[in-house]
Amino acid sequence: MRYSGLYWHFLSPMIKNSIVKNFGKERAKQAIKNGKEKYRELVINAPELGMGNQMASNAYFAYVFVGAWLGTGKELTPENMGLVMREVLEKMKPFFGLIDLNKNEKYWYDSMKKYEKWCNNGNLEKYPDTWRVNFDKKLHDRGSYYYFTSCPICSYLNKIGMGEIMKPLCETDKYMFAYQHGILNRKHTIADGGDICDYWVVGDKYGDFKTEREKQ
Repeated sequence: MRYSGLYWHFLSPMIKNSIVKNFGKERAKQAIKNGKEKYRELVINAPELGMGNQMASNAYFAYVFVGAWLGTGKELTPENMGLVMREVLEKMKPFFGLIDLNKNEKYWYDSMKKYEKWCNNGNLEKYPDTWRVNFDKKLHDRGSYYYFTSCPICSYLNKIGMGEIMKPLCETDKYMFAYQHGILNRKHTIADGGDICDYWVVGDKYGDFKTEREKQ
């Protein structure tokens, strides 16, 4: 991937504050001092996802946390890093809250359809390691439903022996959607060995509900 220091610059101070609070100043210093170069290495060695790929920000976001984790020499556990991720996302709540999934329940469906269009414009062939998105309107009749049959973050981190960090990374999805007044109903992730990562996102005023088809 093309290197971008913007994500590290934006997220690392929040990561440092969380680690200081929960695991001490020395561990935080270690994470940031060593983590920046680890992040750079992760990014430049990651599969190229293509210019204009709206999903690429997810990879940059993930690799900042992985870089900080590697900066500690993995002395923080994946569960420890999960706590750090949650606290950083909490700090970003006002940003995520600009989207209200109760007012626009199809927001993520529409966004993923735009991504599908980008893929179908020859980019999936150019960048085969990117996410492959699919839809099934018959399965869920409310909110946004889509699923991925590949995840470049998961594939890459597994390949370089860091798959254990995937679980807390995947869990960040539910917090992000919660800050958008939404609920993520998920049954499968590729990181847990599934064939797909499924996303059924509804506004939180609807709750964790089933369609009429599923109730039968």
